[in-house]
Amino acid sequence: MARVGIYNRCSTEEESQRNALATQVFESREIAEKKGWEIAEQYVESQTGTVAYKRSEYQRLLEDMERGRFEIVMIKSIDRLTRSAKDWYFFLSRLTEHQLRLYIYIEGKFYTPDDNLISGIKAILAEDFSRELSKKIKNAHRRRQEKKSGCNITCDMFGWNKVEKDRYEINEEEAEYYRMAFALAKEGKGFYTISRILYELGARGKKGQRISEVQWRKMLYTPRAHGTMILNTRVYNFDTKRYEEVPKEEWIVMEDALPSIVSKEYQEEVTAVLQKRAAQRKVGESDCNTLREGKYELTRKLKCAECGRYYYRTCYTSGGRKKVVWKCATFLESGRKKAGKRKMEAGKSYGCDNIHLSEETLLTCMETAVLHHCGGSGEEEGVILAGSRRALKRVFEARNGEGELKKLEKERRRLRSKKELLMEKLLNGVISDEDYKRCSEDTDGRLKMLEAKIDGIRKNNLQYNNYEVRLEQIEAVIRKEGLIRKAAIKEYLRQVHQIEVHKDGALLISFDEEGRCREKVFYKGIH
Repeated sequence: MARVGIYNRCSTEEESQRNALATQVFESREIAEKKGWEIAEQYVESQTGTVAYKRSEYQRLLEDMERGRFEIVMIKSIDRLTRSAKDWYFFLSRLTEHQLRLYIYIEGKFYTPDDNLISGIKAILAEDFSRELSKKIKNAHRRRQEKKSGCNITCDMFGWNKVEKDRYEINEEEAEYYRMAFALAKEGKGFYTISRILYELGARGKKGQRISEVQWRKMLYTPRAHGTMILNTRVYNFDTKRYEEVPKEEWIVMEDALPSIVSKEYQEEVTAVLQKRAAQRKVGESDCNTLREGKYELTRKLKCAECGRYYYRTCYTSGGRKKVVWKCATFLESGRKKAGKRKMEAGKSYGCDNIHLSEETLLTCMETAVLHHCGGSGEEEGVILAGSRRALKRVFEARNGEGELKKLEKERRRLRSKKELLMEKLLNGVISDEDYKRCSEDTDGRLKMLEAKIDGIRKNNLQYNNYEVRLEQIEAVIRKEGLIRKAAIKEYLRQVHQIEVHKDGALLISFDEEGRCREKVFYKGIH
């Protein structure tokens, strides 16, 4: 008995199309049974859109074709499978590669090489139809936006709740974190620091995740904060299947589209601070009001004596071991200087020839100088404890499994919904008792595994509920790994104001802004 994989899909999520999909599911099964084929799997695609990689059931069909789960693929028509000529010919190549046959039941026949020309024409016509439909939808959205009759916002926005179509109200809890982010930025805090502080205070995204520094940057700069929406900034290109930037003069500005979280004047004041800070970072300037602690101990401390730019941390793996190397910003942007090969522009040459610094070697070279300057203070124990507490926060965030727990719980909800959908399909006669039993057992097995993982994470979290116990665990790890001295050095590095890096390997360490208190060491192991 031949095995068949059935693929069913309709083009939209409208109620009429959902009914058509149910009909398509039923009639395709009926045809397969009349022909005496064993239904190995049925792929019911409820997702819309023409981009193949976004259709989960279609991707599952391709995977099962590769595994050899069936000998025949059944579809209603070519446009139910795809409306892209490129995707159609890709699908045909996969059929040939795995020696499978395609049955198009609306035509009542198998696809053959003789059908190649006519099927290609049908695929092109289907693609043209989708292209025109996409244009009509985009034009409709644009007209609504130009008339200020609708924003057409399809995603959740932090700080607001959607009340009804195109109407939003402020989420006061989220808006308070939003305002705190502005206050921290005005004080001179960087985006990473803002993200960390607000996460510790309880700020979470709409899906319960940590809001990254990149997201906070976008949120602080976007005019949404004072109620203005800027629309039509990019458009989807049907042919390239990618979004493209729209010229600024074609943007659509809708003022008072949202309730404002901060005033326009306050946001402009904060963004001016951010822009000043960014400009200072680029040219290598600093002052006591804007210089703040960075993500790493050496962030904004290593300064190139050749071009005046800061060094940035880079990582790579060699021999299975992670290597950390600090490199000049100019080198990262333009590489080494190459006489006669790089153009001069505005009196500046591209590239920088200063040395790279291995973090491990650098810390070893600086150890004597830093301890000499900071030693004998009697603060070693407090320094180590402070480092341990910082490490504890990081370890706890990594090990408490909060993010992983949310993902697993989301997957559990999805599987439970799938079980309910299976039952609904069984009651409506869409699937047989045998198919229901098989799919239900598979879902139950995956649910059981998820429950075990969730329980394991929750039990693991109990180990970190007591702060003192956690602190002892961290300090024990530090002692066991021989990291106490390194931890002390890293803490002392926080007292370093700047390290000037010279091409000959000289490191001029300044412990104050004026440079009156300095130590000089040489870097051993020039990169």
